[in-house]
Amino acid sequence: MANIRLPEHSHCVYCGDPVPFGEQFCNDECRRLESEKVAQQKKRDYLFFGVCAAVIVAIFVIRYLTL
Repeated sequence: MANIRLPEHSHCVYCGDPVPFGEQFCNDECRRLESEKVAQQKKRDYLFFGVCAAVIVAIFVIRYLTL
């Protein structure tokens, strides 16, 4: 096996393609798509926490009403 050294590099956060060391994205499209993905994850997280809070409140209300 030959000792071949690759130039120092990183990988695109979105697609995983090699990029120059210190860069995060290979192009503007990957940057935009990653930004959209993060925004969608935030929405999903807020929805999840909102539903959990509503369920907890409903449990306390039902428990209070049945006493």
